[in-house]
Formats: sequence, structure tokens, C-alpha cells
Amino acid sequence: MLLSMNAELQQEVPVPDAVKNRHVYGWYLAVLLLAGTATAEIVGGDVFGAMVYFFIMGIVIYLVQDGCRNMSMYCLFLLGILMTFQGFFELLGLLTVLNGRSTQQTTVTGSSDQYVYTTKITVHPFFDKSMGATYNLQSALLIVSPIVMIFCSILCYMSYNAYSTSLFADEETGPLGYGSRPSPYGSAYGGYRGNGGGGDPPAPRRPPPAPPRVFEGHGQRLG
Repeated sequence: MLLSMNAELQQEVPVPDAVKNRHVYGWYLAVLLLAGTATAEIVGGDVFGAMVYFFIMGIVIYLVQDGCRNMSMYCLFLLGILMTFQGFFELLGLLTVLNGRSTQQTTVTGSSDQYVYTTKITVHPFFDKSMGATYNLQSALLIVSPIVMIFCSILCYMSYNAYSTSLFADEETGPLGYGSRPSPYGSAYGGYRGNGGGGDPPAPRRPPPAPPRVFEGHGQRLG
């Protein structure tokens, strides 16, 4: 694959100074935002969501340590995809509850022969003081989570574009920088290339031999 081959070539590309001197402060802020969001998720009762944010925070810490030594284009590309998808789904979840959040409560009544299940669904405003601090914290996290993910996605985009090279192979050139399109007058490494190319022109092709003609010759008179 062109992506994997170019990823190996990018391992030796040094991290740009713009990333080490300017973008790194944005990444430090991203670590603080991810840590704060993960802690708030635990307080709000969403342990699995907190694990996701702690996992992403660990990746960011790995990238920025030792002067962003590990912040390669390949890592930025994969992390940017992860952040973008996570932020997209977080935003969808926010849009579905902007008009109000619903809570349900199920009660069971009846004897041993017959049970009756009653489910009560109540719709509350997005922020409701009567629901307590945990409910309002969860509502605030629904807004904060996509913002943090979008912020990290923008950081990945900016740091990735700070590199002067590209992770993907260009359409005009092959993975190693050589021409991938065949030349009409020779190979990509030499040969005749028209008016400006070097090398000898191609030898003219000999026409194929004419097929033998049968039942032909000069007419002769008999007698």
C-alpha cells in the first residue's frame, strides 16, 4: 500500500519547528481538557466514557513527550481520524437531546400469578435545577465533549500540515518519487523524451514482409 510505504519513509522526517515551538502549547492544553473531561465523566457516572478520554490523553502525552519526538505524520493522521469520528458521534448525541432529555422509571406490581410492568417516561429540559447536580453535569458534558474532540482534530490537522512532505504518494509520482506514468517514448529513467529529453531517438520500425502472391505471373500465348 502507498500509505504504509510512505509511512516508513516518513519515520526519518524531523518534526517541524512550528510543531515543537508553537503547536506544542495547544497539545498541552488538549491534555488538560482531556483530563478534566475524563474526571467529569467519572463524577457524572459514565466510567466507560472516562476510559475513552483517558486513552486518548495517553496517546497525546506519548506524542508530545521529549519535544514532540514521537509526533510523526502517521500518528497525527490516525489520531486525527479517531478524533474526528468521536467528535462526530458526540455531536450527533448532543443534537438528539437539545430539546430535552428523557428519563424513564419502571415499576412492577401484581401477585405471583400476574405481574404488571409500568414504565413512566418523563422529558426534562436540557438543564434542570430540580434534577440535581449530576443531571446538569451530564448535560454540560454533552456540550463539552464534542468541543474537545473538534479542538484536538484541528490540532492534528495543523500539526500534520506543518510538515513539508505528504504521507500519501502523489498521483504524478510513485512512492519513491519517480514517475509512475509510462513515458510514450521510453522509460521514466531515460530515453528519448521529445524536444527536451535526452537519449537517442527510437529506431524506425521495419515494415513487415509482404505475403507471397500465388497464381500470379506473365501470360504466354500457346501455339
